[in-house]
Amino acid sequence: MTERDDDREFRDLLAAVERLPKSVEPPRDLWPGIEARIAGQGEGGRGRGRILAFPRRWALLPLAAAAALVLLWLGRRGTIRPAGAWEVTRLAGRPLVGETPLDASGALRVGQWLETDDSSRAVILVADIGHVDVKPGTRIRLVRARATDHRLALARGAIFAQVDAPPRLFFVEMPAGVAVDLGCAYALEVDSSGTGLIHVTAGYVELQWSGRRSIVPLGFVARTRPGVGPGVPFTADAPEALRFALEAYDFGNGGAPAVRRALAAARPEDAVSLWHLLSRVEPTLRVAVYERLEALVPPPAGVTRDGLLRLEQRQLDAYWNAIRRIAWRRIILQGVRDIDPRTGLGR
Repeated sequence: MTERDDDREFRDLLAAVERLPKSVEPPRDLWPGIEARIAGQGEGGRGRGRILAFPRRWALLPLAAAAALVLLWLGRRGTIRPAGAWEVTRLAGRPLVGETPLDASGALRVGQWLETDDSSRAVILVADIGHVDVKPGTRIRLVRARATDHRLALARGAIFAQVDAPPRLFFVEMPAGVAVDLGCAYALEVDSSGTGLIHVTAGYVELQWSGRRSIVPLGFVARTRPGVGPGVPFTADAPEALRFALEAYDFGNGGAPAVRRALAAARPEDAVSLWHLLSRVEPTLRVAVYERLEALVPPPAGVTRDGLLRLEQRQLDAYWNAIRRIAWRRIILQGVRDIDPRTGLGR
């Protein structure tokens, strides 16, 4: 794609955004619908019998709802909190802080656990940089509350985190890794076995475990398992054949056959997945991964076949930047198409 093509596509994006409604009167039942989408329990959800089943389509949150969340957060800024503690507010039921039932609100101190049963919910204010919605059936602990390290540990259950801060200030530890915020919003669930599933709805998250990492961008999902760490990220609407192949390769000793099935099923929007595979497969498979990736998303100028096959970091980073821009365009265009111009809501 030439620079002129990039400029034209960017103008098309701006024109599409301009066609969105400038002002929308939110319906009274707006918030329950948002909650259902965040929890993955809306249309197409599969309940809580398994780890979070996220929607197959990403939809933009309505501007009115986003503004309401921002006002709620800003209204709390400046509140005096005990040192080494974050404010926690009860949303439903009787969550426990330690062994004490939470009243309307209270303090969650470093080292303390917040626990919700099947009928309770709470929201944690992450200092002045964001909030974490704690879903029913969740056990979560405040690990650190420092200016440069805001850290929770999710033992089990589900959360939705939204953070507006520079990268690498907010962390969520799990039995199978750490979610590192890169300026984002995401849903995260950990089941009783310690297996985690993340779905990023804004920005990026980096999953880390024992030197292994996955970069999960907007609209992507990734799993992480104890003893293995994070798997290859995939789009929320990835083909079933691709998802099964990646699952087999990451966690089922699927080896070369699983890689070949993943390559065959991949679309251009799945280039993020193949970029991760490039550095994970055996050297004998790396050429096949590169050739499929190159066919889907040609490398930018200065990025060479030899450099990528040698896994030179500068070459990988340059290719990643090109791939993520394509993924970003796809998500934005998909989001604009999914917006109902009458209501400003995702279809």
